[in-house]
Amino acid sequence: MIPVLPTAYFGSVAYFKEVAKHEKVYIEAKEHFPKQSYRNRCDILGADGILTLSIPTKKHSGSKTPTDEVILSTDENWQKRHWRSIMTAYQSAAFFDYYSIEVHEIIFSEETNFLKFNMDIAQRILQWLDISTELILTKEFQPVIENDPRSLLTDKNLNQELLPSPYIQVFPSDESFTMNLSILDAVMCEGPLARNLIKSQ
Repeated sequence: MIPVLPTAYFGSVAYFKEVAKHEKVYIEAKEHFPKQSYRNRCDILGADGILTLSIPTKKHSGSKTPTDEVILSTDENWQKRHWRSIMTAYQSAAFFDYYSIEVHEIIFSEETNFLKFNMDIAQRILQWLDISTELILTKEFQPVIENDPRSLLTDKNLNQELLPSPYIQVFPSDESFTMNLSILDAVMCEGPLARNLIKSQ
């Protein structure tokens, strides 16, 4: 059975670990787009701690708008703000120079459909980490079932599991490692070796 996951904006390590477990994964395209979820936001780590980047969206039918009909808002220059935040957080990371051009290209893409934008990001990350999972958009809403990954990857526990080999972050916390971050943190700090965090058993 092919699992179903929500879309995610620069999803977490836990999110991509779940993706990498399977040959194919459905990305839910027909659910009513929820507010304040990791579908359109991610957390990165800066000098002052966790910084949440959130994409403003437009929904023609309000809370009843299917995810694949949500549009990226152009009312504010969020791309410039997100890029500045990512650059400030990771410009001293070991692999920033290697990935920064592509990250900039993704963020300033001319794509206006929110789901397609997120899919482009996910495909790029799978390419970076050499993960061969095929992502398929659902054609109709898939109800949540028992042991559904969507229930396990809730915003509350999105990345609570301990990483098998935590890496050195640009701005280590008092506990030396900050969890629940976007895959961007691992990619910028570990480069291709971030794959080991995703593929580990």
